[in-house]
Amino acid sequence: GGGFAMSGYGLGPGFSLVAVDYAKILNEGAKSIIEEAKECLKNLRYESPDIIEKRDFWEGVIIVFEAWVRFANRYADLAEKMAAEEKDEKRAAELKEMARICRKVPYEPADTFREALQSFWFTFLMCCPSPTTSAGRFDQYMYPFYKKDIEAGIITDDEVLELLEIMRCKCMKINRVSGKANRAKNAGMAKWYNWTIGGVKADGSDATNELSYLLLEAAQDTHLPHHTVTVRVHKNTPMKLMIKALECVRSGIGMPAFVGDESYINFFAKQSPTNCLPIEDARDWCCTGCVDGNVQAQTRTQVACFFIIPQAMDIALHNGYCRYTKEMVGKEVGDVTKMETFDEIKEAVFDEIRHLMRMANERINVEMIAERDLFPDVFRSSLMKDGVKVGKDMFNRRFQFENGAVLGAVGAVNAGNGLYAIKKLIFDEKKYTMAQLMAALDADWEGYDEMRADFASQPKYGNNIPEVDAFVADMYKLHADTCLSLPCVYGDTLKPNAISISAHQPGGAVTGATPDGRKGGEILADASLSPAHGTDTHGPIAVFQSAMKVDQDPYQGTLMNMKFHPSALKSESDLEKLGSMIQTYLTHGGKHVQFNVVNKEEMVDAKEHPEDHPELIVRVAGYSAYFTRLTPGIQDEVINRMDHDL
Repeated sequence: GGGFAMSGYGLGPGFSLVAVDYAKILNEGAKSIIEEAKECLKNLRYESPDIIEKRDFWEGVIIVFEAWVRFANRYADLAEKMAAEEKDEKRAAELKEMARICRKVPYEPADTFREALQSFWFTFLMCCPSPTTSAGRFDQYMYPFYKKDIEAGIITDDEVLELLEIMRCKCMKINRVSGKANRAKNAGMAKWYNWTIGGVKADGSDATNELSYLLLEAAQDTHLPHHTVTVRVHKNTPMKLMIKALECVRSGIGMPAFVGDESYINFFAKQSPTNCLPIEDARDWCCTGCVDGNVQAQTRTQVACFFIIPQAMDIALHNGYCRYTKEMVGKEVGDVTKMETFDEIKEAVFDEIRHLMRMANERINVEMIAERDLFPDVFRSSLMKDGVKVGKDMFNRRFQFENGAVLGAVGAVNAGNGLYAIKKLIFDEKKYTMAQLMAALDADWEGYDEMRADFASQPKYGNNIPEVDAFVADMYKLHADTCLSLPCVYGDTLKPNAISISAHQPGGAVTGATPDGRKGGEILADASLSPAHGTDTHGPIAVFQSAMKVDQDPYQGTLMNMKFHPSALKSESDLEKLGSMIQTYLTHGGKHVQFNVVNKEEMVDAKEHPEDHPELIVRVAGYSAYFTRLTPGIQDEVINRMDHDL
């Protein structure tokens, strides 16, 4: 149910979180890769145990890159044929220019912006069919071509904007079919083609440029959900960029997302003495999926799985028994109804979570080994740092920063809220016993309405209440610490991630009633740092304050969703106010935030009358999607997110 029947032009197996070295192709051309591989074969000596593997790799590089050049020339052939048949002289000239460019790139280096964009697009297609193909820091490596052409008068901003808008339309055309589980997860034509803009340069100075603004303009003009745009935010990010980005958000397409430069840079530069990059390299990070961080051409992620924390907590409360599968799947941690202190219960839950996470890590390692052996990818591998020189697939080598696999925390907010309620009502106030709670959970709260109301009404994460926020922070610390203790078969350790995509819906479907008052099967809290639905009653600043209590630096990515009514963002003053809030959050430990600016009544009507709202777009997780094509469960989840006001 989770398999892909991929579409696209590339040879890869599909899922990969990686941003290849686009700049190398733009500046040196495919011929530099072919020539390097041929030189490696010329100097080959059979004197090392892996030399035949390297020979196969270099031969594969030559085969693939030469085939890629022929592929580009077929477009040139077609454009020439169309030009010969075209009666309109202007259109014929355009087709001849297309043919010239496709004859030149990607084999030769690009000289102009148009050539660079075509070379990029050919490269992007070869990195497909992955649903997570990243364009990396597009506004950085494309900027020299833009600047040179603008200064020479070869191109105008309007022409660049048109090309960027056409590129968005082309991104929308790439699609795939997949198994039942993936159809639910990827509903709404979800894709994660992420263009990361802004941030800092290697020296720490602001990297915003004219292309950063034009990419936002293109997204706003086309009103399409893909490609995704993500803005890197730091303390010196211009307010002008924040306002332009929020104008785009206000248009109703749910993008761009905003991510915290400092937290991501810390992830790559300060993780551990044996797994870190120089800060100059760490500053070149980008989003390679929703918000999954990787450094261009220097790190990659192969496997990303989800871990449903409330289900693991439920297994702990049932002494290793899973109510969904009706099997003993976990570790026997003891009968919670006989435990005398809250600390005993908390440690039993944490111990079970550690045990199940270790099992999840073993499953991840098996998948990584299988994919390494079955799905080599010479194209993307050769466009990693020293890719041809090393002569190995990118999933068969150790990188300076090893970022091979992540385990995503889902539902930690529900689990943290639930533990707080247990402590407060059972051990502090002694209003109920653990035996009574277990009976209520096993009955799915049926017949326990008053008790359920008590547990549901306890203080919740997202309102800047230190006591309950601390439980959620502890849950994320447990997840991060455990991940960073588990060995990865590529080297170093498993990495923590905290994005749900849409996994909070199927994750909730397999999880019974929980101590936060949630009934069995109901959807879990979305994203990772978003409050549970309807529980954030103190406004957006309180949500940010709660999230800032979570140490997000160890995470490869976190997610926070917020929803505003369109009336909240009418004036430029409103945008400035929200921009300042975002910048404060993301420069004080925050990692990510994204917004829906949409009328709840419109979504309700769109669910009932989809034919009247074919172009309604909402932000689901790390991506935007057409609302009417989402599953009913995800539609309800987006509708029920708390509306905030400034």
